[in-house]
Amino acid sequence: MIQSKTVTQYLSQYFGFESFRPGQQQVIESILQGNQTVAIFPTGSGKSLCYQLPALIFPGITIVISPLISLMKDQVDQLSERGIPCTFISSIISEKEINNRIQKMKQGKYKIVYIAPERFYSEQFIDALKGINISFIAVDEAHCISQWGHNFRPAYLKIKDFIEKTGNPVVAAFTATASRRVQQDIVRLLNLNNHKMFVGSFDRPNLEFRIERPRNKQMYIFKYIRKNAGKPGIIYAATRKQVEELYQLLYNNGISVGMYHAGLSSEDRNLVQEAFSQGKISVMVATNAFGMGIDKSDIRYIIHYNMPRSIEYYYQEVGRAGRDGKLASCILLYSESDYYLNRFLIGGNYPPIKLVQSVYNRVIRAGSRGIRLETLLKSYANVPKQLIHSSVRKLVEYNYVQVRRRIVYRFLAGRELELTQEDIDKHKEVEFEKLEKIMEYCKNKECLRYYILDYFNEVPTFTRCGNCSVCGSAADGTKKKIIDDLLANILNTSSEVEDSREAKEADDILLKNLKMVREKIVKRTGIPGCRVFDDNMLEEIAAVKPVTRKQMLKIDGVQHFKGQHYADEFLVEIHRYLSKKTIV
Repeated sequence: MIQSKTVTQYLSQYFGFESFRPGQQQVIESILQGNQTVAIFPTGSGKSLCYQLPALIFPGITIVISPLISLMKDQVDQLSERGIPCTFISSIISEKEINNRIQKMKQGKYKIVYIAPERFYSEQFIDALKGINISFIAVDEAHCISQWGHNFRPAYLKIKDFIEKTGNPVVAAFTATASRRVQQDIVRLLNLNNHKMFVGSFDRPNLEFRIERPRNKQMYIFKYIRKNAGKPGIIYAATRKQVEELYQLLYNNGISVGMYHAGLSSEDRNLVQEAFSQGKISVMVATNAFGMGIDKSDIRYIIHYNMPRSIEYYYQEVGRAGRDGKLASCILLYSESDYYLNRFLIGGNYPPIKLVQSVYNRVIRAGSRGIRLETLLKSYANVPKQLIHSSVRKLVEYNYVQVRRRIVYRFLAGRELELTQEDIDKHKEVEFEKLEKIMEYCKNKECLRYYILDYFNEVPTFTRCGNCSVCGSAADGTKKKIIDDLLANILNTSSEVEDSREAKEADDILLKNLKMVREKIVKRTGIPGCRVFDDNMLEEIAAVKPVTRKQMLKIDGVQHFKGQHYADEFLVEIHRYLSKKTIV
C-alpha cells in the first residue's frame, strides 16, 4: 500500500501544493489501493490531479481518455513544464507520428498518455498497444458514456473493450456533472465491479445566482461591464454571430475584450485564451467552446447572454467563476426566444441520415487526399452549415472519418456506412428533456441554489440561500461586501485567529445543519458518523463557529477525527449560516 507520506511528497514535488482540496486525497488513495473508482466532483475541484498524481506512482503507463483535444494539449503542456514525460494521441497528428509515439510508449518514455476515445474503434490501434505495461486507465468526462448525460459520445462505449484487452488495470472515472442515472451508467458500461464512489458537494456558496430579464440584453451587458470595469469576466452566447456582435459593441466602446468561437483559427483561439488567462484582456465573449482547461481563479462574473441547453452545461460554465473563494456573480439573461433558439440548435445536431450518407460519399470520392471542410460547406449551398458540421461530427464520432487541419479524411478504405437515423437521434429526446429543466430553472420562484443542488441529487441543508435573485441576493454593494468578507478566507490557511471560544453553548440551528453535513459525508464515504465528528465535537464547532481551516484545526480534539479531511464542507455550512444571519 502506498503511504500517505509518499502522496503528499509527490503533491509538493511535482505540483507545488502543500495540501489537497476536499476529497482529492481520498480518491487518490483509493486508486493507489487498486480500487475501481468513480469521482463526481464539480468544476474547479481539481479532478485532473486525482489521476495525474497516481500516474507518477504506478510503475507502468497511465492512459487518460479525454474527448477534448484542446484540453489534452493543455494538460500535456502543463505536465511537460513540470518535468513529467507525457504525450497525446488524437486525429490532429499524422499516422506516422502516432506510430512514433506508440513506439516510445513501448520503450517506457512516457508516464501519461492522453488518448481520444475515437481511437478505440480501430482494432489495429488497440493491437499496437499490446505488450505495453498499462497500470492505470483514467476516464475523463465519463458522463459521455451515458445517453442520459449532457454530452453523449458513442466512442465511449468502446472503452470497456479496451479495458479488457489491456488486462483490466486499475480504472477510475471522473466527471463534473452526473445524475444518479448517469452514475449508474458509468459503473455498468465500464464494468466497474466492487468500485468506490466519491461524490463531492456541488454547492459553491461564493457564487451568486441571478436570473435577469432585461429588455435590451446588449445594453445590460455593456452597463454591467462598465460598472465592473477591470474585473475578469466571461460572456457566453449561443451563436458565433452573437459573439461577434457583442465583441464589436464592447471593443468599439473601449473595453478590453477578446472573442472565442470554433470558427476562429486555432492560433487565434490560443492567443486570445492566453491573453485572458494572463490578464491582458479582462472580458472574454465566447461560445461554449471556451473554458475547458482555463486555469484562472479570479473570474468575478459569468453572464449567459442566452439560456444554455441544460443545467449540466450551465453549472459547468459558471463553475469557472470564483475559484479563489471570493464572491462571483453568475447571471443568466432569460428571454422566451432562447428556448426556441436552443430547440433549433439541438435539432441541428441531429442531421438526416441521407445528408450524412451524402457527406460520407464526398469524402470517399476524395480518396486519400481528403477534402477541405470549407469545400464541403460550399458544396451544400442550400443546406444550413450547422447540419453539415453535425454530419461530419457524427461521422467522426462513429469513426468513419477523421479531421486533421480542417481536412476531412476517410478512416478506413471500403467501409460502408452502417449508421441509421435511430443511431443519430438516440440522444435527441434526452437533450430536449434537459432543455425543459433549465427552462423550469429560469422560471423558478424558489431558491435557485436549492434547485441546482436538488437537480444533482444533493440534499440541501437550507430552503433559502440568501445569495440568489429569488432569495434576495447580494445585488447591492453593501450586502455583497458583507458576504464577500465572510467567504473570502475559506481557503486562507494562514490568517491569524482567536484562541478563545466565542460562545458558551452551541448554536442549536447551526448544530442541526452540521449534523446534516456529517450525514451526507457518512452516506458518501461509509465512515461512521462518530469517526467523522462525534456529537460533542460538532457542539464545540457550532459554538466556536470557525470560518477558516486554520481556525477549525485549532479547536482542541478536531485532529483526532476524520472530519478534519472534510473541513471545507463544514466551513461552507458555517459560512452560509453566518451570511444569512448577517443579511436578515
